[in-house]
Amino acid sequence: MGMSLYLSDGKDVVGPLNAYEALKYAKGQKLSLENWQICDSSHLWKSLSGELPNLALQALDPGTTRPKTESPSGGDQTKPRKKYESLVDPIDEPAALERLAKIRLMLDSVWEKQRERIIAVVKNRDAADSLKVAGKDLQAVQEQINNLTLEYWRKAGTLLEWVRDLTWGDPDEVGDYYMKLTSTETDKKMEEVRTKLEENELNEQVGCYCFMNGWNYEYIGETTEQTLAVRILTGHKNKDWWDRTDAMRIIIPKNSKNTKRLERLLILAYDPKSNTAEGRKTSAADEVLETINDELNELTKT
Repeated sequence: MGMSLYLSDGKDVVGPLNAYEALKYAKGQKLSLENWQICDSSHLWKSLSGELPNLALQALDPGTTRPKTESPSGGDQTKPRKKYESLVDPIDEPAALERLAKIRLMLDSVWEKQRERIIAVVKNRDAADSLKVAGKDLQAVQEQINNLTLEYWRKAGTLLEWVRDLTWGDPDEVGDYYMKLTSTETDKKMEEVRTKLEENELNEQVGCYCFMNGWNYEYIGETTEQTLAVRILTGHKNKDWWDRTDAMRIIIPKNSKNTKRLERLLILAYDPKSNTAEGRKTSAADEVLETINDELNELTKT
């Protein structure tokens, strides 16, 4: 069985996926082993039920994560003494794998053009213009792949892995504090936030904060120059999103010098409605996006 695998029930096709991803997708979606088939580059469709043992044998672990970003010296913040109520973010692994398959399809199309440009050289011919990817076409490809990458990160929880690297708590925790607001009037909401920040010894901290409406994020910000209490209650006193806010989430970095990096990851993860800026592009996610674009530039050189 080859590296590029496709799953189908006769109507929909999902792929290409590697063996590990195909197995995870089949389990995550609880696919009917009798109704779904699998094939590789041989284009021979086989019953998923019959191929499952082979798939399990070839399913390699995806490997270790990339090295963590080193924390700057100084700026360490004391870990809280109490256990906070946290918000558990949903993970949708099958949907993430579908995005990964789309990225592979786009990369395959770029690699096919590169291959045929090389074949043209072998034939001592000029490559057709349709085989070149440059200018607006390259920009469009990069944008689509970047968008799919961001969707994959959100569905798979990759952005949260980077967030956890920067925050309080155990390695498997975001280390956040989630406060549900019971008040409906803005003045009373602000007083409720003030009280809860003080009760939980967060009012004098610096870090990131999220105004929420259900599962939607209205605004995400950060503060290092002011305390959380001052920034939230004074800096945002007259903002219209207070009317829509029914909860807040406080996320504190282990090192205050990583606050802007943390804010950037949170903006990418939750796509807040009222933010007009994207945050400072110095996060681990930005490093990966830069690497992807560099690789695409190399692939499309003529």
